[in-house]
Amino acid sequence: MIRENKTKAKLRRGDTVFGLISLSADPLLAEWCGLVGFDFYMLDAEHGAITVSHAENITRACESVGITPLVRLGQFDPKLILKYLDVGMLGVMQPGLKNADEVRILVNAVRYPPRGTRGLGPSRANDFFMGQMLQADYVEFANQQMLVLPQFEEPEMFSELNAIVQIEGVDGICIGPRDLALAMGYPDGADHREVQDLIQEAIALARGARLAVGIPASTGELAQRQIQRGANIVLVSTHSLMQQGAKDFLNG
Repeated sequence: MIRENKTKAKLRRGDTVFGLISLSADPLLAEWCGLVGFDFYMLDAEHGAITVSHAENITRACESVGITPLVRLGQFDPKLILKYLDVGMLGVMQPGLKNADEVRILVNAVRYPPRGTRGLGPSRANDFFMGQMLQADYVEFANQQMLVLPQFEEPEMFSELNAIVQIEGVDGICIGPRDLALAMGYPDGADHREVQDLIQEAIALARGARLAVGIPASTGELAQRQIQRGANIVLVSTHSLMQQGAKDFLNG
């Protein structure tokens, strides 16, 4: 049956959460990340060669060690979102959205009626209707556990952010500095004042609406900087973590 979303519970308490975003389809990596203490493990199904079948086994690994399974999808398709949630994913980070109307579609896709439009059928998430939880109880519980995180990575979306953060069911925004910088004409990265100013404005908007803000950080030092500026969901890629660990080890 669907598990409690411990990451969402921590955010509601005002805590900061830390997680991995991973291109890997190997459940073992997810298991390790839970064992070392990360809060969530996000499958990068936008850039990674990850299928729903991979997600099902990775979800099992996450559940075994108490780490929250999340997914970033490249294709914005409510039916595809449904498949990932049905295997047990507890939230979605969705890039590529342009406006508040698309964000409302995302919110509806991850929640059952009356709070959304997610289809209900026998799935791993509800024990295929063979478990102990009554259907109505499952629907309510599942709606409470879902984490909805539209991604802000295009400057055109900024004019919509004030409306987006007011949408019921949005739990936060995740900022993509690299793609945002590219879209703003800076192929060399996000360290430009114009990009950083826009990121800071987005953080202020979201936190002012009492929503979470996610942002990547490749090192612990950078993570602390992002927290100081208002972020409370910190993501590190598995390859960045491996690179940093390898440097520390090899340079002894």
